[in-house]
Amino acid sequence: MGLSTFVHLSSLVPAFRCKYGARPVHNAFTVLSAAIRQPLCRIALLCLMAFVQIPAKAQSMQPSDVARHKIKGLLMGTLIGDALGGPIEFQGHAEIQATPNPPKYWTDTTEKINSEALQTASDRLYLRSYHHLLPFTQPYGCWSPNAPPGSLTDDSRHKMILLHALRKAWQKKQWPITPLQYAKAYREWPLTKVITTHNGYDTLCQQWLSETNKAINWMMGIRKIPDAYPVERLWNGYPTCYGQMALTPIAGIYPGQPEKAYLAAYNMAWYDIGFAKDMIAASVAGISVALTLDPNTLTHQQLWAKVFEAMQNTDPYQYGQVPWCTRAVQRWLDVSDLYVQQANQSPAKLFHLLDEEFMYTTKWEAQVPFLVVFSILKMCNYDPLAAMQLSIEWGNDHDTYPQFLGAFIGAIYGPDVFSQTMQKLVTERLLLDYNEDIDEWVTTLYNLQKMGSQKILFENGR
Repeated sequence: MGLSTFVHLSSLVPAFRCKYGARPVHNAFTVLSAAIRQPLCRIALLCLMAFVQIPAKAQSMQPSDVARHKIKGLLMGTLIGDALGGPIEFQGHAEIQATPNPPKYWTDTTEKINSEALQTASDRLYLRSYHHLLPFTQPYGCWSPNAPPGSLTDDSRHKMILLHALRKAWQKKQWPITPLQYAKAYREWPLTKVITTHNGYDTLCQQWLSETNKAINWMMGIRKIPDAYPVERLWNGYPTCYGQMALTPIAGIYPGQPEKAYLAAYNMAWYDIGFAKDMIAASVAGISVALTLDPNTLTHQQLWAKVFEAMQNTDPYQYGQVPWCTRAVQRWLDVSDLYVQQANQSPAKLFHLLDEEFMYTTKWEAQVPFLVVFSILKMCNYDPLAAMQLSIEWGNDHDTYPQFLGAFIGAIYGPDVFSQTMQKLVTERLLLDYNEDIDEWVTTLYNLQKMGSQKILFENGR
């Protein structure tokens, strides 16, 4: 095993992992590498390797294993984000503060998010039970009464339907998959065994997808009102965060190929209207680049600079060239910079700016998660876990913001940026509540990744 391989694998050594990677180990080997020709240094390196005792799995890590690991990070991050916010979703600050170990309620504008505050924010990150505020089932929330920590909401169910559509296309060799095929998956998924055999799931599913199904009926050629309405009517024509909930896994099919990732997400986003289509497509392009980055060789800021660059520069339909208006992706990234500057490291000030900006906005319109997560991320100096925690501390759509941010964070840092406890709880609830296996999701996306290098998988994709 060469030194370069060992340096790469140092990120997998649990005993030396920091919260965001293995930078101390990596730096140590970088110093040693400069003098590796000296015999004494070779001996020292061998002794250190023996002491570290690299797990057998790490020693056999192949490029395919790295790719799968990153895909799992993307998926794990977004599932954990959903489970983090689900138990307090759309609950008021007073109600949340009355529960055990509540998220921090930022009111003091003189309190700054310094290094100590970043650490304490990371320490507040944990999965809650639904027992205290949302013990009942909801069509758009959790489908299990008194749900335990790690339980998921519709933010993750949208991804289940995407995976259902991709599996069916694989099984029937229906490539390229069309937006209509994907839309029909929203009609097929409620008929699957997991929905028909779980008590109450069928009714909850029907309520959850009632408006969506009317748009799907219209896509299928039905014109009988009120059973069918134009897609443009969906949610009163608001550009919503539907795609931000559903489509981030597509990035796992096109790592390092931001334009292909963009086109696939854009053309599958049948439910997104207006700038929401470009916004989710640019986000998926950014995540596709995130999947190729090594957090052990770049700082947090350098990593995110590459992600933002991909989001801004991937514009195959030239939204940025439209006269008389600014591309929404660029506009809201610029606003995030402005608000972070104005807040001057004060979360309370930033949250006040967000309150004012979105005073009359439905809190799940597409621009809301986009501005919230990226302004908080920058406020937190790109600290991944602190940003995840603060993304639920502003309030409102508590699960949508961290599940969107979690996809980026998991894609950059891998699943082990999150605690093993969190990973275990979410994986268990995914399996028990929906009979879905995250490792099977990883395999599906990885297989499509290989197939995507040989054929077009999504209609109008390149």
